Amino acid sequence: MAIQKTEAIILRRQEVRETSLMLTAFSRHLGKFQGLVKGVRGGRAAVPWYLEPLTLQSVVLYERRRSPWVLVSACDLLDAFEPIRHDLTRTATATYGLDLVDGMTGVGDAHPEIFELLLSFLRGLESPKADPSSLARFLEIHMLRACGLLPKVEALALPLQAKEEFRKILNAPFAQAPALRLRPESEPALRRILQGLVQRALERDLRSRSFLQEIHEAA
Repeated sequence: MAIQKTEAIILRRQEVRETSLMLTAFSRHLGKFQGLVKGVRGGRAAVPWYLEPLTLQSVVLYERRRSPWVLVSACDLLDAFEPIRHDLTRTATATYGLDLVDGMTGVGDAHPEIFELLLSFLRGLESPKADPSSLARFLEIHMLRACGLLPKVEALALPLQAKEEFRKILNAPFAQAPALRLRPESEPALRRILQGLVQRALERDLRSRSFLQEIHEAA
């Protein structure tokens, strides 16, 4: 078994057996992986309580030959993204982002750009000045582009102003994500087109997207 150490963002977790968890995470160096963490439940828990989705961890893992999952031997919390957790809209937007990356990537496909994109998206949501809807559009556009599924803007049924906003997002470095703010008159058209592209790529809708839409409509 080969030992690897990498930073990873936890996307989801599932309880297995009496004391173990199966984590799905996206890492800087290995892409998405599924890892078994032993001894984290029950009275003799070996890993702290904060091993949960929406956390950035430093992970030590063992890659196993002929196995779709790895063994996780250590996790050190680097960031719990606390500012996100205190706001319902930002939490829902972050959850949608985690689900989007999970749904559009396969296990074992190393893609450092997607890791940096997701991390920039979450860092943006931590800023009280950032706009969650604009950040969601930023993530959708760059995820579709990274997966080779983004059409040319000329082929999209968008008003001229929305096409300009689309190009602005596409050309924006990840570090500029927190400062991005779409025009209110352009955001609905972009959201409709992009979420249609995402749904077509996944061949299903995401529950987190539906919940986020409910929050948007209730606001």
